[in-house]
Formats: sequence, structure tokens, C-alpha cells
Amino acid sequence: MIPKVIAFIVIGIAINSVIRAEAADKPFADIHVHFNWDQKEVISAQKIAEKIRKQNVAFTIVSSTPSSLALELRAADKQRIIPFFSPYITASSRRDWYKDETVLARAEQGLANKQFHGIGELHLWAGMQPRTDNAIFQGLLDLAEKYQAPFLIHTEAADHRFFLPICQARPKVRFLWAHAGGTLPAQQVKFILQQCNNVWVELSARDPWRYDTLVDNNNRLLADWLALCNEYPDRIMTGTDPVWSVRKGQRWDAADDGWDHFEELIQFHRNWLAQLPPAIEEKIRYTNARRFIFGEP
Repeated sequence: MIPKVIAFIVIGIAINSVIRAEAADKPFADIHVHFNWDQKEVISAQKIAEKIRKQNVAFTIVSSTPSSLALELRAADKQRIIPFFSPYITASSRRDWYKDETVLARAEQGLANKQFHGIGELHLWAGMQPRTDNAIFQGLLDLAEKYQAPFLIHTEAADHRFFLPICQARPKVRFLWAHAGGTLPAQQVKFILQQCNNVWVELSARDPWRYDTLVDNNNRLLADWLALCNEYPDRIMTGTDPVWSVRKGQRWDAADDGWDHFEELIQFHRNWLAQLPPAIEEKIRYTNARRFIFGEP
């Protein structure tokens, strides 16, 4: 006879397997991935497309450095890959894109001919260049308004008030706020949602291996974030952001093997999403992204 403790463990494992299988059957909208030059060194666009299909990702937003690689990934799966225009048009553009006037011409061409569906990911750091009044940055916001293109923005700051004047000054731009502001607490994210109706947040890079600001040590959704999901169920999305090895930290002297962790990142998000009421879970996992990207009711 199997001891009761062992029996309970076996039953628990079986139940958990069933739950994971059921979760995997649900389509997932990954609102934030990359295919960068240092990722292409170790994985092909075709292999990424295969990973996305196996994880039942219905569609994903990709931005790349250089920006042309997003189109290469799009070619590998035109049904699931949605490319955004990155102002990092070359492998080294991230450090000086805001000085390059060709960025605006390339962005407009890509939006006008519908090669790109949106703009971003674009990084702004408090106290560092570029300033928010930079002409190239403001020009990209103008294009987002003109083409009604969503704008994926990454603001790294210790306070939500860095982003506030940006979203308030551009009420016609649909901002997707990367990582919900990074390490900001739920209350600061809530303040932005209250003040700027044109902002949606995504919760990528809040996994325990990086920002670690979403769940507790038992992988339970923190109370403040649970409350925020319940209060703003229509303006929250998520994604994986599979860049660099999340266990070794960011390294600039080695190829980016972040796609090796794609499956565990997907599973992490499916796990905390399962802790939400079913109707809210479905919105954050999938339907909010369909409305945001495709304008579906």
C-alpha cells in the first residue's frame, strides 16, 4: 500500500499537470518580445516561430535591434508576428537614435506601407539622454498620432511622475507602458492609469528572475497587484520579453540566449494569471491585447 503522504504528492502532481495542460490550451497574447542582432547569433527566426506556436501564442508584438529584424521574424510567421518599428535602426543605434533624423523618415515609411503596426520599444531613462523634448522622440509621437499607431514605451525611473507629463501631453497616443514602469509598485502604476486614460500597462519582465515585483516567494500574486488587476481588468496585458539569460544577468560580451527561457517565462505568466477570476484572467492573457492591437470590441 502506498503511504498516504506519497499518495497525496502523486495526486498533487497529477492535478497540477492537468491544470497546466488546461492553461496551455488557452491562447496567449505575448505583447512584448525581441529578435535582436545578438539573439540571431544563437537562434533563427524559424526556430522562434516554432517556439511561439508550441506555446499556443496566438500573436506577439516584436521589436528588434536593428529594426529590420522584426520584419525577418514576421516573415517566419505572418499570422502570429506583429512587428513594431524600433528607432534602433542599426545594432548600435540604441545609444544615439535620438540624433538621427533618418529615424523619422524610416518610421513613417514603415507605418505608411503597413510594414509596421506600431512604434517601440523605445527607452527613456530619467536623468539621461534623450530629454523628453527631443525632436526625434516628439516626431515619433507625432507619427503615432498621425497613423493611430500604438507606442511601446519603456521608462526607467524611481518614480511614476517621470512618465506622467509624457502621457498627459499626448492624450491621442495609445501608450503601452513596458513592464508597468519597471520596478514601480502597484500604487504608482495605478496613479498613471487614473491620470492617463490613454495608457495600458504590460507586465513582462516582472518574473522572479528579473524585476521580481509581481509575486511572493510562493509564486502567489501580491495583494496590490491582484487589486490592480481587479480594478483595471481592461488595461493590463502581459508578455515574456525574452532577453539575455535571466539567471546569469545581462552581459554585453556574449550572445543573448533569452529565447532559451521563453517556455519558462510563458509558464510563469500562465501560473499567476490562473490565480485571477476567470473573466479577468482571459482579458489579461488574451482579449485585452486583441482590442489594443486590432481594435476589436
